[in-house]
Amino acid sequence: MDFKQLQSFVTVIRYGSFTKAAESLSISQPTISTHVRALEEELGTPLVLRTAKHVELTPQGNRVFEQAVTMLAMRDRMLEVMQSRERNAIYLGTSSIPSAYILPEALPEYARLHPEIRFLIYQHDSQDIVSGLTEGVYDVGLTGMPADEPSLECVAFCKDHMVIVTPPDERFSASQGAPMEVAQRLLTTEHMVIRNEGSGSRATMDSILDGMGITDEALDIVARVNDQETIKNLVESGFGITVVSSRAVRDRVAAGRLLQFEIPCPAAERMLYLAYRKNSLFDEHAQDFVTFLRLHYASEG
Repeated sequence: MDFKQLQSFVTVIRYGSFTKAAESLSISQPTISTHVRALEEELGTPLVLRTAKHVELTPQGNRVFEQAVTMLAMRDRMLEVMQSRERNAIYLGTSSIPSAYILPEALPEYARLHPEIRFLIYQHDSQDIVSGLTEGVYDVGLTGMPADEPSLECVAFCKDHMVIVTPPDERFSASQGAPMEVAQRLLTTEHMVIRNEGSGSRATMDSILDGMGITDEALDIVARVNDQETIKNLVESGFGITVVSSRAVRDRVAAGRLLQFEIPCPAAERMLYLAYRKNSLFDEHAQDFVTFLRLHYASEG
């Protein structure tokens, strides 16, 4: 199977004709037919029904068509990225906590050592970062959870600590009881504002709940949000409480704008991760940056 076969197959379906597909791709109709037939033989199933007037997809062909469109789109995206890459540039994909609190600590020092290097930084949730790494969009990823992807190397490099934060109301500041008792009461009786699926913070929160024996049904979730700053603003306004990295609320807690409560659960201590491709295409500048980060946070990794 190769991209030419997939392209021929997809084009035939889009135009509904082998002849029109051949004209669109500027190749002969027999070549188009050979590509589609070779794809069918490799997959061991008919993909199209050929009639005198038009072409129809078989049920298996319909599934293959959707996957082929996705694969071709990934190829085009990778080619576009590679062709537009800047020299001496490192493409970083980073989730919200590393983006907001790790990079501002580390990049100024790295820039002093390597003034010629430029960074292109893209913030997404951890799952999107992993996808971007496998597609070749990013050189290095910084995530809040390990990458479960065989093609990637993933190493813990920095500690993070999750806490419960609430509005600075008197009823919260007057909370009494052992830390576990307070944490369980807050999580099961207050409105909750939480991250969307796919983020490392959300995955860690789920682990914390499991460790504390709290089910999703016990939570009163009033909002699911994909932006860390929005969550903090909602909590500060009194809309609800949340579970968040202590790095993300350090300033607001110090200023009295939020209250912080410890979570006495092992899952509240997590690691942040560096992820990158295992193969030899790993850029020299990116390799150097990964080494720098690992040394910079050696005491925490």
